[in-house]
Amino acid sequence: MPIFIKKKMPRYHPNCEEEIRKLMLLKNSDFHKALYESYCPLVYGQFSTFCRDHAKAYELTEKVFEIAKAELENNRLIKGKLLVWLLNIARKVSRDYLLDYSVKKSDDNRCIKRLVLSEGFSTQEAAGILGISMQEAIFSLRQQLKE
Repeated sequence: MPIFIKKKMPRYHPNCEEEIRKLMLLKNSDFHKALYESYCPLVYGQFSTFCRDHAKAYELTEKVFEIAKAELENNRLIKGKLLVWLLNIARKVSRDYLLDYSVKKSDDNRCIKRLVLSEGFSTQEAAGILGISMQEAIFSLRQQLKE
């Protein structure tokens, strides 16, 4: 269910933070549209750096704004700048996407050493991906590093 996806990307307005916060406090119906139009290019830019498929980047951008809308509907207080808040949501969405993408890769080349050193996963995350315990992951990593 797309909320605000447009074909043409809106432009970023750097001085809009105060106006958007006023709309948010007044619970104005235009708040979500203003938030999207102001911050969409920056959020989309986070995904376009690693996602070559523009449709997938738009889908991930849409997901960020859906999560933001859900958090606001649950009366979550936003501390700090709106851009930082949205980019933190984008970081979590991109991490989930990359974890899913990494798991979908062929399992032939998957080893703890590659996951931790090359792909940047923590030992705990790598253990979860490989379906082994944390102790087994640490032992296996030490063994592979000794080789």
